[in-house]
Amino acid sequence: MRSFCWLIFGAIAFLGVGCKGHTHIAGTVKNKWDQPIYPATITLRQGERTRQTQASRDGKFDIALEHDPFTVELKLTATSDIYKTTEKSFSSRDHLQSMDLTMEELPEPTLAELRKSLLKGLAVKDAKELAEQMCRQLPNAAAFPLKSFMSGDDVHDTLVLLGGVAQSCLVDHLTDSTWMPDSRSEPLADFHAGDAALWILSDAGLDFDGVIVPLLDQKKWHETGVYEYFFWVNQGNHRNLVQTSVKRWLQQHPQCCGTEADFSNVADASTLDKIPSLRFLDLQKHLSAIKPGMNEQDVRLLLGPPDGEADVKHMDGVIVFNRYEKSAAFYFLEMGSGGKVDFRRRSFFRDRYIIVFFSENGKFVRVFSNVSQLPPIFPRSEKLWNGMIHASMAARK
Repeated sequence: MRSFCWLIFGAIAFLGVGCKGHTHIAGTVKNKWDQPIYPATITLRQGERTRQTQASRDGKFDIALEHDPFTVELKLTATSDIYKTTEKSFSSRDHLQSMDLTMEELPEPTLAELRKSLLKGLAVKDAKELAEQMCRQLPNAAAFPLKSFMSGDDVHDTLVLLGGVAQSCLVDHLTDSTWMPDSRSEPLADFHAGDAALWILSDAGLDFDGVIVPLLDQKKWHETGVYEYFFWVNQGNHRNLVQTSVKRWLQQHPQCCGTEADFSNVADASTLDKIPSLRFLDLQKHLSAIKPGMNEQDVRLLLGPPDGEADVKHMDGVIVFNRYEKSAAFYFLEMGSGGKVDFRRRSFFRDRYIIVFFSENGKFVRVFSNVSQLPPIFPRSEKLWNGMIHASMAARK
């Protein structure tokens, strides 16, 4: 940091030459585990003068500000979505040139608080249509949280937040025996779309222990835990029993998982940026022609350049477990964020987009979309899925 002032004795009043101070700070913003925080906004302030910059993916920042001369007090601030704002005050006389910032995670909000903040401006009618679309996407649910309401997965999180209007379609899908890759990290099991619907209802507020566990063999449940559920539910008409029990419990607990009061009567009138209709029709045509297991290069050539890309080093923006997926290409059709494409800040409710996933062995895996005209694309057999996993495991080695 340096302060400077050109003083020309006897001529200042005549020439009107002023004095300026200049502060230049470089540093890194990290969490308590010494991991870089991205995205993060860095602000340097002196009085009413401010400058802002964005930290890079490795948490580094570089910021400068011109301010009053001589000795002044300055503040360096870092803000990010899931971290508490952190601020350091210092004086220009300290002559600092570097400063690191450490941010603490915000306390996790309750699910009710999340719904109140994220569903603002979403009309009931639009919410119901989106819930139906997401229920059709259940086989693309790719993650469930361990100790949280949210997992980062588009299918799971959208349906959990839409709990007040999603219950009906989720209950309908409890009997859906469509095979799908297990959406959990561990333990892996013979998983079906009905299981995904049940897990999402549980994360939205359904009492799994009170509704499902009493249906199981108690001795086996205590011995093998969740494995007993998967063994039991795939026998006879047990999925129908699950559906009946869940319906009854939801009727007795109407406030459990959100209500229509979470939504607006009038839709948000904000302008949406849309891609040309011909571009959408072109994407729709090519998506209908691709199948899991196709070569990644061929699929990318068909679909064209994406609007955003998450890769193996930055898949934290698209949470997945045990899928050996190395990258995800984003195609945005409608954006409610002023036309700025940033897949990490995508809105489940305002944006409409397609995510195309590729495996570590260079194969196309699946397509998620929250666009009503597009059906889910996913591996429809355990044999195909296991083959892709084993090939990806070999590629990783």
